[in-house]
Amino acid sequence: MTIHPTAVIAPGAQVHPSAEVGPYVTVGPHVTVGQGCVIGAHSHLEGWTTIGPGNKLSPHVAIGCPPQDLKYDGQPSFVKIGSNNCFREFVTVHLGEGPGSETVIGEGNLFMAYCHIAHNCHVGNLNIFANCTTLAGHVHIGDRAVLGGFTGIHQFCHVGSYVMIGGLSKITKDVPPYVKIDGNPARIIGLNGVGLKRNGVSRETIDHIRALYRLFYRSQLNVKQALAELATRPEAADPFVQEFMTFVKSSKRGVYKRTRDSSGSDRGPDAGDL
Repeated sequence: MTIHPTAVIAPGAQVHPSAEVGPYVTVGPHVTVGQGCVIGAHSHLEGWTTIGPGNKLSPHVAIGCPPQDLKYDGQPSFVKIGSNNCFREFVTVHLGEGPGSETVIGEGNLFMAYCHIAHNCHVGNLNIFANCTTLAGHVHIGDRAVLGGFTGIHQFCHVGSYVMIGGLSKITKDVPPYVKIDGNPARIIGLNGVGLKRNGVSRETIDHIRALYRLFYRSQLNVKQALAELATRPEAADPFVQEFMTFVKSSKRGVYKRTRDSSGSDRGPDAGDL
């Protein structure tokens, strides 16, 4: 274990012997730091926080601080972080709000400088969060998504896997898997074909997703009609298509359906979404 002499490790904290802890780091009594972690200078870890193996924290990262929610009363809640994530400078990750609740981050994610992961968020694996991306409370992010810089995501929104969000976008509804979305108000701008290819999705599956996209976003069918029609198509058997259908059916906030090419007036982020 390499711990700088200026670091403050509270009694009760569990820091793996292979971890590196930099200057002026503070680690609270309920924190667990896993094998091979590197904790950069001035970082602050508190709360009931578990950080898995291989995570890299740049200077001034803060993980496990109380949620920015007036309902929080100090009862134990959690941050649970998987392995091999990279947290760049000034990233913040907050405890869950509500007794026993948790904020969860998976594996292999990159959080660039100044990103914020609020209480009760669930982040999957292998996502990229560009600088200053902000998740409000209870946001869920799938796997292998790319969120552009200064993206803001409204509380309780879900973002599907393989999504690409343009910088400075304002997300107020659920974003189905595999699409590109951009703007304020945000609009679907295409299929994230490049992202699918780079992540090794097969040519056949990409063709199925393209057919899904044309039906869902280029036809005049509303959401229910499009799902009903899609269920009759051969490509509905593809697990990627099934994931899309399940995501849309389970949406609580409604999904983005309008595109920049959609007809009708543009009254705001909900205009024309069915």
